[in-house]
Amino acid sequence: MKKAKLLTVVMVCLVLLLPGQVWASPLGQAVISAPPIVISPMTVFDPSFKYLDSGSGHLSNMGNGKVDIWGETFATHDVDSVKVQITLQRWTGSSWVDVYSGPLVIYYYDNYAYDSTYVTVPTGYYYRVKSYHEVTYGTTVEFGTRYSGYLLVN
Repeated sequence: MKKAKLLTVVMVCLVLLLPGQVWASPLGQAVISAPPIVISPMTVFDPSFKYLDSGSGHLSNMGNGKVDIWGETFATHDVDSVKVQITLQRWTGSSWVDVYSGPLVIYYYDNYAYDSTYVTVPTGYYYRVKSYHEVTYGTTVEFGTRYSGYLLVN
């Protein structure tokens, strides 16, 4: 189990090192204008958290309208439960709307939770992942939401 977690972390780090051109295909046109550039689209968890270490959501354009989305939550050590939920959002031209919400995935007596799925979407739109992260240890519950960068799906 720990080897699988380590492999996942290494794979995510490698994907994040890919050049930006891999994330958005230059072929196809957007149906709407791009979302505004946000200096810091990813939120930060409360720095006073003792058990929720980090969490993130990601997406990758697989082509032909298929998007791979995944999210992960890290606790500082084994806790009672670690949770993650990923939601795919589409830019309408004025706001982000949810187009897919995955189940709340719960790992018990662990320090890591992960979820991944493929979603088929209309092309020509911008998408991002909203991810929810939660850790419970005893009576303490720490949680937060993060947002990935966006990409044009062609």
